[in-house]
Amino acid sequence: MDSRELTPPTRLTLDGEPLPPATYQPAPSGRRAAADTPPVGTVRKWAGLNEVEGDVYRKDYVLRAAGKNIEVWVAKDLAFPAGDCRGAKATEITDAQVAGLVREFDENIYPKETAAFSTPPDRSGVNPGIDGDFTGAGNRTVTLIDNVRDDNYFSYPERPTYISGFFSEQLNELFDRNVMTIDAFDWAHRSGANPANEPTADLCSSRPARPWMYESTFAHEWHHLLSYYTDPEETTWVDEGLSDYAQTLTGYVDSRLGVYHRGFDNHLSCYQGFGVVKTAFNPNPRDCDGPANSLNLWGEGGADAVLADYGITYQLMLYLHDRFGPKVLSGLHRDSVHHGLEALAAVLPKKTPLYDVLHDFQTMTLVDKPADEPGSMIKGASRERVTARSLRSTVNLSSPGAHGSPGAPPNGADYVRLPTELRSVSFQGAASLPPIPLKWTLDDGKLFSGNTPDTDAAAVRPADVPTTDPILRFTTSYELEQDFDYGYVTVSADGGRTYQMVAGDQTVTGPLGAAITGQATDVTLKFDLSAYAGKRVFLGFRYVSDSAVNLGGWHVGDLSIGTQKIDNVSLGTWKSPTQVRPTPVHNWHVTLVGLGRARAKIVPLEDFDRLNDYPKVAAIVAYDEPTGTVKQYAPYTLVVNGRPLPVQEQTQP
Repeated sequence: MDSRELTPPTRLTLDGEPLPPATYQPAPSGRRAAADTPPVGTVRKWAGLNEVEGDVYRKDYVLRAAGKNIEVWVAKDLAFPAGDCRGAKATEITDAQVAGLVREFDENIYPKETAAFSTPPDRSGVNPGIDGDFTGAGNRTVTLIDNVRDDNYFSYPERPTYISGFFSEQLNELFDRNVMTIDAFDWAHRSGANPANEPTADLCSSRPARPWMYESTFAHEWHHLLSYYTDPEETTWVDEGLSDYAQTLTGYVDSRLGVYHRGFDNHLSCYQGFGVVKTAFNPNPRDCDGPANSLNLWGEGGADAVLADYGITYQLMLYLHDRFGPKVLSGLHRDSVHHGLEALAAVLPKKTPLYDVLHDFQTMTLVDKPADEPGSMIKGASRERVTARSLRSTVNLSSPGAHGSPGAPPNGADYVRLPTELRSVSFQGAASLPPIPLKWTLDDGKLFSGNTPDTDAAAVRPADVPTTDPILRFTTSYELEQDFDYGYVTVSADGGRTYQMVAGDQTVTGPLGAAITGQATDVTLKFDLSAYAGKRVFLGFRYVSDSAVNLGGWHVGDLSIGTQKIDNVSLGTWKSPTQVRPTPVHNWHVTLVGLGRARAKIVPLEDFDRLNDYPKVAAIVAYDEPTGTVKQYAPYTLVVNGRPLPVQEQTQP
């Protein structure tokens, strides 16, 4: 059974009632009330997580230990559901294990992460958001050890990966403490430097050794806690990459180990394509995707594929550390102005192009291990650009995850195994992405956005804005979760290249601009289009929902601009924005690599014949997407010796 961290949840309920969004408001200097940690043995009602429902519930925890900077509370009820094959012993937590966690945090995790990243503010629990006593020394992090109720808890072994730990901003604000949760499963084989190793072929009883796993999980999640205070708006992939890097910073993960070695990291092995390989130390392999992975998209594959999402950004952080030094990663953590790809570009040394670094990283992913052999030789690139001291990376080119779904991932690359006797190689990458079909439909004679989670869908059509009465009017009903789901009226005056949000008589400020949110029935809204008077534009309606609650969506009818009626009883004139103007592919970057024992050669596509003396040859096909917003894979055609490659074994979801 493999673990996964939970991407920090931001939309939790407490006993079914929504918790307010987390916003930290520091007390004025010197105004934080002091408190002290209660005695060991104290019982308090903290919170457990039902991740399937997105709900936290009150439950009893016992304070088992307190250190200089940590309190460890263990839930009184750690049981799996009745009949679960893992048994009661799987969630036993001993005093020695608790003491070990306290020691590791105080002597290792806390000093190293505060030096590399930041120090959290004291939270003493004197201003909680619910009734109860949660007070304690403000510098101490509250650690809750619980059997997290995720899909693995309810449906094992069908769902074999479990949440090993998480940090929740909302729990911090609920209790006015710095709070972490670590799972209780199998500490006997997953904590300490040398746990027992007892693998079997049966998922119910298999207990392979995972040295330092829970300590590394703690290091990972504690970085999330730190970043909540320094940059709560950072993109998932940057925050997760830095959090995984914390595991190496603290010494709990030897990132040079692969699946043939005890203590390997499953995030890195999945990204490199070796999660499917059965070994003595990976006795229960699974398809967890591979290197054909977008750097910035998160969770675009199946449940197990998220392990490779962690792996690519973890590996990138290690590469950046080794090439540019630890200050680059400290800068990423502390930069609250830039996010995502912009943040990465901002911390690189001057005159270091972002995509030169990403292309070198993609090459390193393939050639690092053979280049690490004694006496190795690299041709076509400088060693310091395509190797990393913290890694011994290569790609399992036999894995379907090496080239993944059809097309190249945005800000990622396909790794395609080629024949060793190359007679011809040609490449043609698409100039633009395939148009996304219109997602809006008709419902009872009105345009309808749909009512699905995690949606960003627009319907647009050409319209002439008159000089007299340039007012858009329409009747509408909408059921949008207040301050989480939004509807936007958009206008493009440049042929669909860009769209502006238009303010109306009942709009509020949304994340993307003027928007409607909340609920209304059969109301008439007005939007002033005088800035576009006398112009032909594209008029649009854009529906953006989050991943949680959906109340009904957005209906639009009886459209007019001035005296001009606009058809909304058919979809004939309505299109998606990319049907009007397909999204251009920013750039393709294709490299060929020859691999041999202790040698590698990197050449451009046209020099393919220089690799005929290498026993293994691969193409790295990269798609550069600088906005970080495109979710589509980019189509391409690679023809080798007259044969199209790669041979696809799966389809894009």
